[in-house]
Amino acid sequence: MKIKWILLFLCTLCLVKTTCGQSDLKISQSDNLRLVQVLNNSDLIVENREKGISVRIYAIDNGSGSAGFESGEVSHNLLIAVSEFDEYPNQNVFEIGPFYDPTFVQWIGEMEYLKGFEIEYGAYDDRKSLKLQVDINKLKMD
Repeated sequence: MKIKWILLFLCTLCLVKTTCGQSDLKISQSDNLRLVQVLNNSDLIVENREKGISVRIYAIDNGSGSAGFESGEVSHNLLIAVSEFDEYPNQNVFEIGPFYDPTFVQWIGEMEYLKGFEIEYGAYDDRKSLKLQVDINKLKMD
């Protein structure tokens, strides 16, 4: 008798799941060429999701030969995505560049809604350092 009730319950659960689920799926292709380029050509370098805001730094290549060398090496722009933690968060994306061979060095002086960080860039024998600060509304160089 218990088996009948269990089977009846499972059948009812499956019926409810299939009849009440999402049925209208839509597939579309994006016409936003910049979005397509960013999503296909960017790499997440680092992220920090602590102390009030989330910061993610992506490197996006600028295409073959963009570094200006005969070898065809590429330069990169950095995309800094910033978001608050909320049901409807304020969000922003900043772009800076071009850089040749950018690398993340460290987070500097984190505060609740402000994060500082350092990047290095340039040829291996001529590396430069750049310190930046970001909050939800702006990116600035130190």
